[in-house]
Amino acid sequence: MTIQAHRTETATAIRQPRRGATGAAEWYRHNLGWPVDIAGGGVHLILTGGLAAFEVPAHLAGGVLRRLSDLGAVGPVLRTGTDNDRVAFLCDVDDIVFAQADMPLGVRCPRMGAALPLPSPRPSKSWLVAPDPDRRWLPSASAVLHAVRHTTAAAARAVSPGFPRATADRTRSRKDFG
Repeated sequence: MTIQAHRTETATAIRQPRRGATGAAEWYRHNLGWPVDIAGGGVHLILTGGLAAFEVPAHLAGGVLRRLSDLGAVGPVLRTGTDNDRVAFLCDVDDIVFAQADMPLGVRCPRMGAALPLPSPRPSKSWLVAPDPDRRWLPSASAVLHAVRHTTAAAARAVSPGFPRATADRTRSRKDFG
């Protein structure tokens, strides 16, 4: 009974973040286990300890979200950039090795240790898909990168119908493209 009472009390306390950066940081740490820091009056997610993010142009976000939904791998997604012109898909590194050079055009992969500004955990327009304490898992970086590559290749084909389908697959050689 003591354990159940503790869980109920904790769940109530963590569902309502205190106002301000300190309250938001406590909420992210306690509810999601995310490594966060407070800097410049805001909360920042530190991309380390298995956390990664892929930032894509905002116009591609819907396609990436649809693909992740098809894969059953939707996780937290937030608007970033100075004019909310970019969207960051948070993910678990899952031992995949990737570099900026491996990213499709327009896609950024912030380096490990980078700080990603986080909005308040309260409902806001900054979260396209808000983090959920009841679903703390993050999609794998492999799944997110697949969705990003799939979407960027589809967008390129829409702009240029002659664009080869295989371009998103970096394992093929140049001779495969004719």
